[in-house]
Amino acid sequence: MATATRRSAESCTRRHIVDEAGLVGAPDLVVEVLSPSTAERDRGVKRRLYERQGVREYWIVDRAEHRVDVYRFGSGSGTGPEVNLKPERFRRLLPVRLGDTQVGTIDLSAIFAPGFGDSPR
Repeated sequence: MATATRRSAESCTRRHIVDEAGLVGAPDLVVEVLSPSTAERDRGVKRRLYERQGVREYWIVDRAEHRVDVYRFGSGSGTGPEVNLKPERFRRLLPVRLGDTQVGTIDLSAIFAPGFGDSPR
């Protein structure tokens, strides 16, 4: 499993979106854990909103299907047509990228292991 802080994960070319008040622009990455009650909204309305606002990647974690769907929106300009209507689907290893550079992977078998992420009793 991989973890990162906001500072270590932000791309150097976009540091200008972080100031004392927080983020003042679209983040490079949005990760959504899918809920059955909001799945249609997450895959439709939210995906289009994030693309339009300049988010570069949108990950939808589907715990029921044991997969992560990754939408890549190109430069993140938010001005062009939808770049990727169909997601890349990952079930085993999820590549982590900053721009076009792969900087690591996430082992999804650990994320989807029984009991992972459950609240302690």
